[in-house]
Amino acid sequence: MSRLRLALVFASLGVHACTPASREAPLVSEAPAVLPRAPATVDTPPDPRVLTEAKSSLPAGCGGSGARTGATAQRTRALGHDRVYTLVVPEAYAPQTPYPLVFVLHGSGGSGVSARTQTDIEKAASGRAIFVYPTAIGGNWNLDAPAASNTDVAFFDAMLFAVHQQLCVDSRRVFVTGFSNGAYMANQLACKRGDRIRGIVTHAGGGPYETAGTYNASGHLQCAGKAVASLVVHGASDGTVAPTEGRKSLDHWAFANRCSGGTTSAYVSPCVALQGCAQPVGMCSIPGLGHGLWGQAGKATWAFFDGLQ
Repeated sequence: MSRLRLALVFASLGVHACTPASREAPLVSEAPAVLPRAPATVDTPPDPRVLTEAKSSLPAGCGGSGARTGATAQRTRALGHDRVYTLVVPEAYAPQTPYPLVFVLHGSGGSGVSARTQTDIEKAASGRAIFVYPTAIGGNWNLDAPAASNTDVAFFDAMLFAVHQQLCVDSRRVFVTGFSNGAYMANQLACKRGDRIRGIVTHAGGGPYETAGTYNASGHLQCAGKAVASLVVHGASDGTVAPTEGRKSLDHWAFANRCSGGTTSAYVSPCVALQGCAQPVGMCSIPGLGHGLWGQAGKATWAFFDGLQ
């Protein structure tokens, strides 16, 4: 990859050279909502080998009958912790059709239920995807622990396994999006679980980083598995999570995907896509937006995911 050409692209976007990201994600208070009353299932944590085998085979949940549509509260257990999440199945769910699976991660102090009320991505998807809204322990995601001991990486694995067993999931189209603290976690998951995640969209976040991780000479964290597709959305006037944090994420995924230079308009204005990348990489710098979700967040997020066939 030509570092000079990539540097020129970043300069045009106001992107600076990447150094290891800040070690703490800024926290944003969000009022958590109460989980709705709905039937819950209890699942045991998966053996990672089983999950890998399931991913490489035909979708386990395809062809079944009696799947409950709409939103239901679910439970699972991961690394000794009981965890909860909201599962949303399209009303017109067809058990023979593999569906994309989208994880939506809340910001600090939030919950899976509150995250669902803050985005219109389901409306943008128009029944073409299954959605998962997990809840972090204490309202905050585990951003720095290595994958083997990370409670939220284990939680992701358990949810992915459970939904794969219950429903018809396209294992080639597993996506993660998040806001603020949840955006940081989306980047962490993409780094640690690139073999299971196709793409991410981050809103007002940063990363990936890991205190005990391995960085190359140019300051890029070395991630396991393949590089994922990434769209970085950030308010140009964000005073809580500085826009430079989003630019570090852009630099990380542009480097990982060997982007060669140049941009073109894409997805939703004013978003742009970088050119010459192994996997799609894009940036939406929103003028005048502070630390909050962009009005076009759901539309832009789904447009990016939907394009990853």
